[in-house]
Amino acid sequence: MARTKDPIDIRLISKISTMYYNQDYNQQQIANRLHLSRPKVSRMLKQAREQGIVQITITTPNSNFVELEHSLENKFGLKEVILVESDADMSADVIKRQIGSAAANYLNRTAQEGDVIGVTWGTTLQAMVESMQPKPINGLHIVQALGGVGPPEAKAHAADISRRLSQLLNAKLTLLPAPGIVGSVQAKEVLMDDPQVKNALDLFPIINTLFVGIGALKTNPVLNKKSKELSESTCREILNSDAVGDIALHFFDANGNEAKTRLKDLILGVSPEQVMQIETVVGIAGGPEKEEVIHAALLGKNINVLISDSLTAKKVLEI
Repeated sequence: MARTKDPIDIRLISKISTMYYNQDYNQQQIANRLHLSRPKVSRMLKQAREQGIVQITITTPNSNFVELEHSLENKFGLKEVILVESDADMSADVIKRQIGSAAANYLNRTAQEGDVIGVTWGTTLQAMVESMQPKPINGLHIVQALGGVGPPEAKAHAADISRRLSQLLNAKLTLLPAPGIVGSVQAKEVLMDDPQVKNALDLFPIINTLFVGIGALKTNPVLNKKSKELSESTCREILNSDAVGDIALHFFDANGNEAKTRLKDLILGVSPEQVMQIETVVGIAGGPEKEEVIHAALLGKNINVLISDSLTAKKVLEI
């Protein structure tokens, strides 16, 4: 557009811009005050930006990581990335609490009436629930998407996370009353025929948002020698495989592809194939030693929303 030559027009454009940007008048108020039409006010505000009379600068706070988030979104084709501030001096627990708080804010912002939300297990999901404030949402349904792992009284247990989340959101709750890891394929088949278990499994195809932790081999409690969840031979098989981490106890390699172990047939919960069909899969993870497993999960398209911390995100981009 040609620059306005008439000094009267320039004066009017400047006056309108000052009223709009500095004095908080809306466009209709300016039109009424200056006896102009609202479309003319809108056109002149547009001219002000085009001619450099108004220059808009966005100042990003130090704790805001928009460019870093954008880089991850573009590189891995993600719907959204949310990062919290972290540095090398922060403890893993502090980072986890901050990530949990960000995840709670995301859930509160995005949950809508009619959503079916699946949740798995883990201390980061626990941190999310502990950060949430009550927010009743009509027609919301929470589904436990993985059987119980660890002692039932643990706050990171999938049933406890699901129950507490449903209370905070005043949502309908469906639990999966079964262990996450069963002793044999035959035992799994028997459990899958149980009416209450089947009720939960039948809901997996209609979950539209799934919240998952992303576990690294080094920190996965299931692989701890003191754990009673897996046999020693299965543990050894996983540790000797090409697995780097897991989502909902399904292990994957550095490219995000499924690591072939016998464990898959013993898990009672949402499968990798079902996860790939879910509209929004929110991966919540960060802190020390998580960059490799997050990178793998992103490569494999196992999640499409990432909530993490800035230091880990930088390391993921460097891999």
